[in-house]
Amino acid sequence: MTTLTSNNQQKDIRISSSIIQQAIQDNPDAIATMFQQFLPENESIHLVQYLGLQGLWGFGTHEFACLTDRRIADITVGRFGKINYQDGYLEHINSSYIFQPSKLKLYITVGILFSFPLLSLISLLPLFQFFGAFLIALILFGVSLLLLPLVVQWYYRFNKCGIVIAVRGGIPIYIFTNRKLLTRANTLCRQMTISREERIKLRGVV
Repeated sequence: MTTLTSNNQQKDIRISSSIIQQAIQDNPDAIATMFQQFLPENESIHLVQYLGLQGLWGFGTHEFACLTDRRIADITVGRFGKINYQDGYLEHINSSYIFQPSKLKLYITVGILFSFPLLSLISLLPLFQFFGAFLIALILFGVSLLLLPLVVQWYYRFNKCGIVIAVRGGIPIYIFTNRKLLTRANTLCRQMTISREERIKLRGVV
């Protein structure tokens, strides 16, 4: 298994913003271009997919997956040029899981975040005039909006949504997927299983 992390430094691996924008639209040619710089020239790409945004637009990270004749690979693209690449050879995959967490916990978490401005308004009314208390509550509401992307990312850090692939002798590959795109994750997982069996038969690996 290969894992690579890249940030905005000299001689970094770079993906042009135009390619990323096309890839976000699930353009297969653009997504394939992103992965080709990590793959050998003689390796054939079977399936590429955009699997969603973790967090909020402009703050979160975009997830892309690729299935070749040899491996399953994942690229996460974040802000300021952050790129994470991870892959695993098909014959080394032990098992895979698809997770779809309940929305209830997320709604409760976001509700708690936005309850602070309302609670502060109620608690500050005896100490300040209504306008002063309202102004403080408004500022706290703005802070809550700023924290919302971090809260969503924190939630999905502990509540997996997408595919987790166990690779023998390596770190499990986690491919985040938006709930509305889980059918894509299911297609990827099914095709990965078929390709893995074909790879094992071809190489005679047990």
